[in-house]
Amino acid sequence: MQQAVKILFPWLLLLAVPALFAQFDDTELELVPLPTELQLSGMAKVVTHIARPADCLAAIAVNKIDGEKRAVSAKSFLIEPGVHAINGKAILDTTNCPITDTRLQLSSAPDLEVNFELGSTYYIGYYHKPDNTDEWQLVVWNIETNPPGLQTTTSQP
Repeated sequence: MQQAVKILFPWLLLLAVPALFAQFDDTELELVPLPTELQLSGMAKVVTHIARPADCLAAIAVNKIDGEKRAVSAKSFLIEPGVHAINGKAILDTTNCPITDTRLQLSSAPDLEVNFELGSTYYIGYYHKPDNTDEWQLVVWNIETNPPGLQTTTSQP
């Protein structure tokens, strides 16, 4: 019983204190819901964690946006509409797309420049199929646009 009281007491205190303070002055207590992704207007979504090994597309971890180092979620993140340059790191699955280039050195991929549109979702990956590793690049392989009441999808390998 004492354990239950010790566990529940802080939660009850959190619920009771705001109501108690609201009684002492004329201000009203307003509960504001936490914003959800759907409530965040004015943004585009970038999805980077989905790999498609059969299509030689690797998931990426974005670590640079517009030339600046950034720490964003490894799965997806929101970005302001407009043109942005993105770069990151990828782990390649070479089961379906073996490396045939005889050079053993890989260079950094150039930034991917995308014009992100309000409310759209962009799937970004690292395309590594060409035999020439200089042609490997970051790509937008799918775009979902979400106008009110309608959804369209455009895929690009």
